[in-house]
Amino acid sequence: MNNIVDINFKGLLIIYFLVFINLFVVELLKFRLFKQFLIAVLRMSVQLFFAGFILKYIFNLNSFYLIFLTFLIMALFASNIILKKANVPTKKLYFFIFLSITFVSLIVGFIFIKIIIGLTPWYEARYFIPLIGMILGNSMNGCSLAIERFYTHIKKQQKEIETLLCFGASTFESVKEFIINSLKAASLPYITSMSGIGLVFLPGMMTGQILSGTNPIVAVKYQLSIMVVIFTSVIFSSLLVILFSYKIFFDKYGKIKKYE
Repeated sequence: MNNIVDINFKGLLIIYFLVFINLFVVELLKFRLFKQFLIAVLRMSVQLFFAGFILKYIFNLNSFYLIFLTFLIMALFASNIILKKANVPTKKLYFFIFLSITFVSLIVGFIFIKIIIGLTPWYEARYFIPLIGMILGNSMNGCSLAIERFYTHIKKQQKEIETLLCFGASTFESVKEFIINSLKAASLPYITSMSGIGLVFLPGMMTGQILSGTNPIVAVKYQLSIMVVIFTSVIFSSLLVILFSYKIFFDKYGKIKKYE
């Protein structure tokens, strides 16, 4: 098997019929998720087909500048989604999020594509964009969870933090425990996922490669590598964004800012 079997128009209709069934169940059981689910499916459909047409163009050109511009646009959108999902009431965090995920994704992506895979040029569009997208997407989920957890901690433990500051602790020392807990929260889903891979389920990347005719052992090596790379990216991007930005939650007197 050399080529993956295409999904025809009839297959897509069945998929959207399943969407209709899900919408019916959601409305019948009064989950109050009908609108959100419908919008999410429509957005996903439009975005994916748009991305598919754009990627065909980018893959054919394989221009470094166009590829890098695509990466920056992806990082900008990812940063915006992180800020919204984290539910932190300050837009000052946006720059630190963008800086962290861009830096970590580029470094980790370069190591994976250039050093581990050994691809030349390392920015080969067919490899770089899908792989960097996986790294960015998972960093996005990890960062949003870490930031949300960190901000929740400092809101709930405000008195404890300010007491530590009064006793001479530095700002970092007063929130060190919350940083660690936030990183644990961001990393736990990936640790759980890695524990079940191969025994409970085959991940999307490995499944896609096998369906396209890749040797299962080759697919295993790719999946193993990408999971470690993703976990590395999640940890370091989450750590960087919190270390870069935790002081913005404090005023010049060391008190936690109140956001309305």
